[in-house]
Formats: sequence, C-alpha cells, structure tokens
Amino acid sequence: MDTNQPNSGRDADAVSRMRRLQLERRTSSRALMAGVLSVYITTTRDKVLETELDSLIDSFLLVQEASDGGASRQVGRLREGRALTITGQAGAGKTRTLERHFLKREEFAGYGDRNSDCVLISVSTPSPCTLRLLGQEVLDELGYDTTRKLDENVVWEMVQHQMALRGVHFLHIDELQHVLQTRNPVEIRKVQDTLKRLMQNKTWPVWLILSGLPEIGRFFADDEQVWRRSRHVVLNDLTLEADAELVRRLITDYGKEKAKLSVNEVNGDPFIARLLHAALGRFGIVIEVIQDAIREALMGGANSLQIKHFEAAYSARTGCPADANVFTASGDWWLIRPREGLVREEPEDEGDRGDEKPKTRRTSKPSRNAKPRDRRNP
Repeated sequence: MDTNQPNSGRDADAVSRMRRLQLERRTSSRALMAGVLSVYITTTRDKVLETELDSLIDSFLLVQEASDGGASRQVGRLREGRALTITGQAGAGKTRTLERHFLKREEFAGYGDRNSDCVLISVSTPSPCTLRLLGQEVLDELGYDTTRKLDENVVWEMVQHQMALRGVHFLHIDELQHVLQTRNPVEIRKVQDTLKRLMQNKTWPVWLILSGLPEIGRFFADDEQVWRRSRHVVLNDLTLEADAELVRRLITDYGKEKAKLSVNEVNGDPFIARLLHAALGRFGIVIEVIQDAIREALMGGANSLQIKHFEAAYSARTGCPADANVFTASGDWWLIRPREGLVREEPEDEGDRGDEKPKTRRTSKPSRNAKPRDRRNP
C-alpha cells in the first residue's frame, strides 16, 4: 500500500465538514442580523408622538360626537380638521417612526392595505411638486386610477369625493418640504390653501399629518386660524450631554441583546461622542451605523462589537480616506465633516497649469473654523 497517496475520502469529509460549519455560521449570522434589522426600539420620542396622535384622534372624535348628537350647527369651528406636523433633519427617523405608530394603532387597522377600510392613507410628496401632482398621488393611494391628465381643480375635487367615499378621515403627507423647494410662491400658496380647504370642508373635514424637514413646521404660520389648530412634534438632533444614555441603550439593545455580541469596547462616552459626530447627531443614522457595524462584526465571526467594526462601517458609508475616519482619526476628529467623505484632493497637472493661478480644490481635510460637536477625545 502506497502511504504517500492522498486519502481522497478523508479530504472529502474534511471539506464537507468545513462547508457545513461555514454554512451554519453564515445562517446563524443571517438570523441574528435579521433580528437586528427588524427590531424597533421605543424611546421617549415615541411617547411624545403617541400623545399627539391621541390628541389628534380625540379632536376627530369630538367632531363625530357633536355631529351624531345633531349639534353640527352649534360646534362651529370644532367641525374643522386639525393638523399635526412631525419635523426633523434628514436621517432623524421620521418616516420609520410614523410608520411604526400607524401600523400598531388599532384606530388605523388595515393601514397600508388599499383594500381595507382604514381611515388613514399616507403619500409621499413628489419632487418637483405641483398641486396637481400632489393631488394625483393622493388619488393613486385612494385606489382611483385614471389614464387622462386632470386639471388641478378637478383632481382635488375628486380627492375630496374619493376620501368621503372611502371613509378616509386622516391624510399623512410625507416629505412636504418638496412643496417649499419649488420656490414658487404661487404654487406654495395653492397647496397651502388646498390643504386648508380639506381641513375646513363642512361635509367631510380631513385631519392632516404632515412630516418633513424643519421648515414645514411653519407651513401654516401665515394663516392664524389653521396655525391655532396645528400641533408640532420636533425630532431634534441627539447630543452627548442629553442623549448619551439613549445611544448606550441602542448599542446594548442592538449589539448585545439582538446580535449576542459583547459591547464593552463601544459603550463609553468618548466613543459615543464619535458615533454621534459620525451620524450627524441624527437618530435614524445612529441606528444605521450601529447596524452596519454589527454586520461587520457578524460577517467577521467576532464575539464582540469593536471600534474597528464601526471604522469599517463608516468607511463603507462615506468612502473616506483612513486619516479622515471619525472613529479612528487622531487629533481634532470633531472637525471632520462626515458628508464630505468622498471629496478628494486632486493632484495638480503641472503641464496644464500654464500661467493661470492654481484653482482652489476642495479636500476632505476639515476646516479649522468648524465648530466641534463635542471636544471629548478618547
């Protein structure tokens, strides 16, 4: 027997075992990551929003009770709808937070299903936005299909009719800042007046939920009647001083509870200061960076969530050079501008310069005049 010949059977068994173990690890990682991505962690801002949604629904029920009692002539402006705005910077988590509340509230049972009898529908403002295009979005969500182009006044007459026909009392309009970005005062005023008429319709008043960037908080500011009947929820940026414990809880809940990773290396204030800066202080982006770092850890087979995982996640999100990575940069890391990660310093071609003065080129180097979010340096 030639003992120098390879044992193909034993090799095959070893390879099969390696494949099986690798598959098990990947399957386990995928399952853990699915849990990380699907969980919704409730915070105090959810309680604030829940209270305001309760108030909006109470105002609706007050009108219904007055109408049912035959007192519609006596309630006056109580018959008008109300407006609730939810504002915050991009990445603050407005859309997901609202969707979570819409789905969990029994008053909005069937939300998102066009075949249900849900009293709430939600649309996203088109960009660029006109009154006609916004009305068409609402009609589409109401399930009314048309192949011909309708004039804006006809569109909104049909919106009012279809909302009453479908029993829809609440209209959520997301990304409302697209209306303001048209910079056309006539178009903006038309949208304001049309939404106001929806709220004040005597036959079928509508309650509005408007979400978007901070500037929409003053959408009805010029109309005192509507302004007095509007309430506001502001999702502010996070700060180390006020929100360190919240961020620590997010790291623990996602990393330790859901992904089964140790988080000891990434739960101190110095690290949290860097995480907040990297995420621009936006709640939704903080969660995304944590989730991306967890994915890096699970894919690498790590047992703990480490700074290097956040470094890799941030690098992938921004494309920044190594010396401009917020999580590992030395010195004045708080001067790094996360949104400029893809900007590079371009080498000057001496042969093309001629007698012209060299052009100023943007680089990823931070400005020394930038204000730090927090000066605590790990």
